[in-house]
Amino acid sequence: MPGLLLVYSDPGSNVTPEEFNDWYDNEHVPLRIPIPGFQSWSRWTAVDGQHPTYPAIYDLSSPSVISQPPYADLANTRSEREKSILSRIALLDRRTYELLEPVYPPKAGDAYDPAKPGAVLSIIEVDIKPVPGAEEDFHKWYDGEHIPLLAKVPGWVRSRRFVLVDSGAIGSEAKGERPPKFLAIHEWESADVFERSDFKAASETEWTKRILGNLAVFKRRRMTLLRAWNEK
Repeated sequence: MPGLLLVYSDPGSNVTPEEFNDWYDNEHVPLRIPIPGFQSWSRWTAVDGQHPTYPAIYDLSSPSVISQPPYADLANTRSEREKSILSRIALLDRRTYELLEPVYPPKAGDAYDPAKPGAVLSIIEVDIKPVPGAEEDFHKWYDGEHIPLLAKVPGWVRSRRFVLVDSGAIGSEAKGERPPKFLAIHEWESADVFERSDFKAASETEWTKRILGNLAVFKRRRMTLLRAWNEK
């Protein structure tokens, strides 16, 4: 089953943004480009005023890719610069997910290019209350109503859902908390979509209100694209 690696990061006060971004763009991501099983590479920045500020997203052929060489060997071959930055960074929060099916086809269908994702992301993290039938209802709602409604909004690009497999964080701001179980990532052409009445209506249906009442955790983030890489 395909997977996803989502890495949230914040440089903090001990790493300058210039040092952090130069390392991430010119060393950290490039080392992951040739690794078998890594299928896309993109970096984003928050536009919602929340932290962490920078997510990186990598599509994986399987979640197991990150537990096997050559990816697993990267921790033993770090450069002196990377060791220094990781010793000073506020947060590097790595989360591995498995793709949930069914997968709703993107707007461009088979022509969708993962190296050219939508310019804006909505990232939704959810935990569901231990109520009988709540999780089943959640999945039926997402696949049967919510994503179909979002897909009708002009500016929608793609929606995908995932379930958490593993996580771990380092840095002075790492809290050791397990992330929510379910993740949804929605891609959009621009942030203008969030002001549209049809977008807002997609979150105001009666079914949506019932689902929201069964959620123990609901986190929403909004990001814009910093950079995406093509396979070399």
